[in-house]
Amino acid sequence: MGLFGLGKKPGLGIDIGTDAIKAVEIVPQGDTYEIIRVAESQLPKNLITDDEITDIDKVARALKQTKKALGTRALDVVSSVSGSQAISKQIAVALELDDDAISEKIETEAEALIPYPLAEVRYDFESLGEHPTMPGQQRVLVTATRTMSVDSRVQALEEAGFKVRIMDVDNQAILRACDHVMPHLYPDLYDNKLPLLVLDISGAAVQMIVIGGGEVMYTRYQSGGLGALLGALDNEGELDHGELFAKLRADETEEFSPLVLQDFLGNLWSQISRGMQIYRSNATKKDFAGIVLVNSGAMLPMIANMLGEQVEYPVISLNPFEHFPLPSKYQHLEAHGPRFVEALGLALRSFTEWHT
Repeated sequence: MGLFGLGKKPGLGIDIGTDAIKAVEIVPQGDTYEIIRVAESQLPKNLITDDEITDIDKVARALKQTKKALGTRALDVVSSVSGSQAISKQIAVALELDDDAISEKIETEAEALIPYPLAEVRYDFESLGEHPTMPGQQRVLVTATRTMSVDSRVQALEEAGFKVRIMDVDNQAILRACDHVMPHLYPDLYDNKLPLLVLDISGAAVQMIVIGGGEVMYTRYQSGGLGALLGALDNEGELDHGELFAKLRADETEEFSPLVLQDFLGNLWSQISRGMQIYRSNATKKDFAGIVLVNSGAMLPMIANMLGEQVEYPVISLNPFEHFPLPSKYQHLEAHGPRFVEALGLALRSFTEWHT
């Protein structure tokens, strides 16, 4: 894979989700960035099951559609695997160690760090700076995932004509986007000393990500997501889920069974509150500055309203397009910004170094 993206080269991030592919292309602009292209392509059902691609050729065809819709000449891409497939651990190493020495240390201690044979995994690492309590040491974040999880996505992207420079992890991409956008949109919330609870609610799962100090402090994955709601509303399988989602997004719920909506919201809160309890059982800071909603769930008013009734701190839906104005031809996607948070974080990853 190797170094890529430094200088004026555009950064292209592609998020291969369970229901759609989202792409964001950015270029440096002064001390920030400018979005120049975005695209979204829907995926047929069951092409990605349990975060694994079941039909690489069909995903590759969808990626080709995304590439055509973008109209970009950029081929270098950053994509991601699900954090449910990745293992991240922090280790302390001497400050003077360079990348080669850190890599050698990781491989020497791989058995203790990674619960798979090193030949079956791909790993990356980054320094988090000097250790706050261990003088002369630095903290290093090591992230590893099974090779097959990476290879299927790389193969699909390469069949579509892209060159994969790095496979990130979804929660790290979401953290990166939050760290870039929130100081501009919600500075008081971002500057709070308490961590933020990010809820990534997709069609297939609910991911809880606690972030603070530029780090992912906790993650928890549970299957379910909006697919359970759409399936319950379409119990005979004859309705268009896109149309159902559009009505929910517009808060036009009069025609839907209140019991179905209440059951979904109740189950969702049970998942979230259980995850919060598990986090708090081991955390020193047990409360949150606020809840940040991303992905498709952030576009449904009833979810934000439900959470606002359950907690005493702010609940926001993060739309990065409120900070990064879209080119005029993409204005129709402005309200879809919460779905592009991860893709933006991947594009931003293009402008930092990584390791093979």
